Amino acid sequence: MESLSVTRVKDMINQMTLDEKINYLGGTGFVEGEKIGETQHLPHLNIPSVKMTDATSGSKLTEDHILFPAFICLAATFNPELSADYGQAVAEQCKADGYRILLGPGVNMYRVPHCGRNFEYLGEDPFLACKMLVPYIKSVQKSGVIATVKHFVANNSEHYRKNSNSVITERTLHEIYFPAFKAAIQDAGVKAVMTSYNLLNGEWVGQSKHLITEILRNEWGFDGMVMTDWWSIYDTEKAITSGLDLEMPDACILNHKRINALLDKGIISEELIDQRLINIFKPLCEMNLLDEKHSDPLLRNNWPEHERIAIETARQGIVLLKNQDNILPINPETTKTIALIGKNAIMTAASGGGAGGFDPGERLVTYLDAMNTIASKKAIKVTYYETLDNDIEQADIAVIFLTMIEHEFMDRPFTLSEAQYELIRQTSSLNANTIVVMSVGSGVEMASWINEVKGLIYSWFPGTYGAQALAEILFGEINPSGKLPFTIEHTEEETHYYGNYLPENTELPREFQGWNRGAPNFDIHYREGFFTGYRWYDLNNIKPLFPFGFGLSYSTFKLENLTLSSDVIIDNETLTVSCELTNTSHIDGTEIVQLYIQDIISSESQPQKKLKGFQRIMLKALESKHIEMTIHKKDLSFWSEISRSWQVENGFFNVLIGTSAADIFLEDRFMYYQSKK
Repeated sequence: MESLSVTRVKDMINQMTLDEKINYLGGTGFVEGEKIGETQHLPHLNIPSVKMTDATSGSKLTEDHILFPAFICLAATFNPELSADYGQAVAEQCKADGYRILLGPGVNMYRVPHCGRNFEYLGEDPFLACKMLVPYIKSVQKSGVIATVKHFVANNSEHYRKNSNSVITERTLHEIYFPAFKAAIQDAGVKAVMTSYNLLNGEWVGQSKHLITEILRNEWGFDGMVMTDWWSIYDTEKAITSGLDLEMPDACILNHKRINALLDKGIISEELIDQRLINIFKPLCEMNLLDEKHSDPLLRNNWPEHERIAIETARQGIVLLKNQDNILPINPETTKTIALIGKNAIMTAASGGGAGGFDPGERLVTYLDAMNTIASKKAIKVTYYETLDNDIEQADIAVIFLTMIEHEFMDRPFTLSEAQYELIRQTSSLNANTIVVMSVGSGVEMASWINEVKGLIYSWFPGTYGAQALAEILFGEINPSGKLPFTIEHTEEETHYYGNYLPENTELPREFQGWNRGAPNFDIHYREGFFTGYRWYDLNNIKPLFPFGFGLSYSTFKLENLTLSSDVIIDNETLTVSCELTNTSHIDGTEIVQLYIQDIISSESQPQKKLKGFQRIMLKALESKHIEMTIHKKDLSFWSEISRSWQVENGFFNVLIGTSAADIFLEDRFMYYQSKK
């Protein structure tokens, strides 16, 4: 029995002319700074245009908007509850000005640190991405805005993305690059999916029947709207028969002339077009967008709460990576002068560029602003140096603020510029108490200079207000608790992507080169398969510079007393994993306990460990807490290349409990047994 929304949609479609139906397959166009995209308006059928806005970390087109810390910063919080708050705040920013389709969240996996859009995504691990993604989407849509999960699929680098062919095995897709999209559909109920620019295994994703119909619709049960990324399809017949519904920002390929030619030849039918319209109208109907007023200006009253959520995201997501001699937090008893170096202190890069980045607004808090606000209360003098000066030698502490340009449609180098290296070298030679603050969305080369500095912080792209959190952490008003959502390597040569990424002799730019560039199609062979990120380092027994899940605190913690509710899981039973976490310091703090599963004996190759649980635990000084996490049958599964399906095999598994992928403190074993064949 079909739903009332489908019945209503079919009635509307029956009232449309063929020309109106074809016209609705494309948006109304793109106008820089004014209109990103919107659906067609059919006033005689009372069908309003629905406006779209970029992107995951706010609403680009909303007047007086707030730019939230980058999505990768949210991932570093390991806090799904905060992700829900973040999603609600973003949706309310959209809805205030009537933008009811959000062109996000972005969930492409972190494969290479060079990718210009890593700052928009959720890191290298599919389990973490799923757990952070689902509450975000639920909150966005509960708030009345359609979420659009993107970019489906395998758009894991931006270097000539329209010409790159991701060559990936089926198992790798199912285990690494599909899970976040599948969770968005099956666990979050997302109502829109955006396809990607790249080819996958030789076929343009935006017009792939295998991906859109066979995987998205038939295998995962998606019945919502599938739209293109902007100007990303090429073949009308393939696109309209693939399961794609909406070409954005307008109908270049799904236009009247081309569609009518296919109809005249009998290649497609009007019924096929009707199905495309059902998929577009159904989510609009379910979200009440055909009936209610789209804008709600009263939501601006929630801006102060949105500001709080933005600052809290930065507080929980900023990662302390090095704290030699406990140089942090800054002690006002021994520190009277601080030298700030680097343009990012005063011209703070609030976001990366492209669709996912936008102007943080006039309320932007720079790092200098934030440092001065707190330092002035502690009688500490903060001085910004535009160029290196011998006075830096006299300062009690020197803080260098560095950033790199990260932008859609470009990948950037792994290395810093020579000027940045020189800045670190000279500053650290002048002042032994040097701290580096990195504002980026992914890893950079630090092995060559990390021993020259005492402190290192990843503050990400902070958005409008996140710099305040960085200052609070430096001065000890907030205890850092963020964890890296990706691995940071020593050198590119030790990684899984070395030789599997760029065409030979490619030089990546440090500045955005513009949009109108093309190249011959080239293959990116994902030869590492599902051994990405920490899985690769485990496989090859390599110790990275900083492991996935790593982050320091001003507190110290101890994990102990691991117990399992049973030593056997039978069929669909669950297993409860318990342990105790103690704050062994005299400082209140938060630790993120991580649970990994190791498949000991398998008929097919397996990673040494896979993240399958985590908890963010706040403890007062010397406090202990009992922690419980649950293991399900699906946590033991892998995609079998032999059976071409998810499998769980009888056998033994290890439970590994730690505070990063490389810092495992507790281990126990259980057996899985499937009694029914």
